[in-house]
Amino acid sequence: MTRASTGTYRGTSTDERREQRRRRLLDAALDIVGTQGLAALTVRGVCEQAKVGPRFFYESFTDLDALATALLDEVQRDAFERARTAMAETPGGPEQKLRAGVAALIVAVTDDPRRANIAFAQAYGSELLMRRRFEGMRQVAALLIEQTRALLDLPEGEDTALSALAQLITGGAAELILVWLDGGLKVERPVLIEVVADYVVAMVDRLPGMTEKLN
Repeated sequence: MTRASTGTYRGTSTDERREQRRRRLLDAALDIVGTQGLAALTVRGVCEQAKVGPRFFYESFTDLDALATALLDEVQRDAFERARTAMAETPGGPEQKLRAGVAALIVAVTDDPRRANIAFAQAYGSELLMRRRFEGMRQVAALLIEQTRALLDLPEGEDTALSALAQLITGGAAELILVWLDGGLKVERPVLIEVVADYVVAMVDRLPGMTEKLN
């Protein structure tokens, strides 16, 4: 068979090569945005770093916004899945699961400073990325709501208070992590994790009082 009839070249299919190019572009974007900022991201620059011809950029992404959005989505999705896995695999009650989820989420994002920069800082430079960041926070909030119901054995119908609490927690925790990354909170990461976990658990414990005000 010929290359034209099979779509395979040196043992790699057309789809596999396309996915490899997309992966290299995402990795290059991570390095550029994570170290130099969103303003430094250009089609020429990311293609040169990824060693991908400019014409191949557009087979994966319509423009730079699409690339930056895909990168943020990947960072958030990975952190979210690690948190969900940690919560599912941690023995004990909902409080222990919440603490494990907080730890996994923070570690997933902050292990690589470039990912942390993209998740917590660079989104502020783009309205589109801010919307995606809010979507990611809503995912975390939904996971938090799920565990809060189990922790307090709440009946259905507490959605307003639960949503308000979850958004308050995720927003507050995200800002605290941002301050820590910027050097404004000079503690080691295990201390940061413990502080955020304590905050999450304490806020969950206040839910009954919030429910009376919000429902």
